[in-house]
Amino acid sequence: MNGSLNKPKGFGQILDQTFRLSKQHFKTFFLVFLTLIGPFFLLQALISLVTGTSFLKETSVGTDIFSGGFENWANDFAAEEEMVTSANVIGSILVSLITFISFLIYPAAQGAIIFGVDHIRKGERFTFKQILRESFSRYGPLLGSSLLIGVIGFGVAVVPTLIVTFIATFGMLIHPFIGLMLIIVLFIAILIGVLYFMVRWGFGVAVSAMEKGYAPGLGRSWHLTKRRSWTIVGLFLIFGLILGVISAGLELTLGLFLGNSVLYQLIVNLVTLFTTMIVSVGYSIIYFDLKIRNDGDDLEQLIDEYETV
Repeated sequence: MNGSLNKPKGFGQILDQTFRLSKQHFKTFFLVFLTLIGPFFLLQALISLVTGTSFLKETSVGTDIFSGGFENWANDFAAEEEMVTSANVIGSILVSLITFISFLIYPAAQGAIIFGVDHIRKGERFTFKQILRESFSRYGPLLGSSLLIGVIGFGVAVVPTLIVTFIATFGMLIHPFIGLMLIIVLFIAILIGVLYFMVRWGFGVAVSAMEKGYAPGLGRSWHLTKRRSWTIVGLFLIFGLILGVISAGLELTLGLFLGNSVLYQLIVNLVTLFTTMIVSVGYSIIYFDLKIRNDGDDLEQLIDEYETV
């Protein structure tokens, strides 16, 4: 049994465990996302090729990439937006369809990571195929919970945004400064509110994977996250900040050299898989930490170990 994963952890400990487990089990965890989500990115790349996007765009001879690179990259994107053909429209529709299907598969990838972290905390060996089988055995509840949380999140975000937009427009008619301040304050409030409620309900996916009697698990998630909501919000903000800076830096650097080429898109998608994997590991660790704090799972496992001695 992994002792560090079977006792309550602080903010820094969860971050440390997330990056440590992501590194130690990188091959297995990344292969999960590469196998389940990677083919959709490959299809998107093939569609881009067919619709005329170059695979590899080299920097023009004599161009100073550091002085003119940003302008050239921006011009490349603008030029591609102007070249709208029927093939581009069909390609965009196909890419949107593929993206939607990949979202339906994502819960299986998340479930596999949850099962993998569960094996790690129990000190059990596991394989890529094993955690995939375990995840797909719970695919129905995982998908149902994910879709329900997505719909709720959409409602929580969109309805207040429409209300705020109406209020802000009214404020702008009174005075531009009042309208601007209303927009800033109210949209910050919406962001905080969305993060809070998504944290309170968001662990329904993990509950659906591990606790068969609770799917879709929204009520159970609400119970687990009490008194830890803002800590979890802070953790996900830190994850987003760290991984966002890494992703943005890589995308900007690669974009200067490759433009909006197919190779650029493929590399960006691989980086997305990598960052999504890390967040999924962090999500799983937080879930088991919440279970330990609420259910005393660490005591149950210690009792089981004592009885087997």
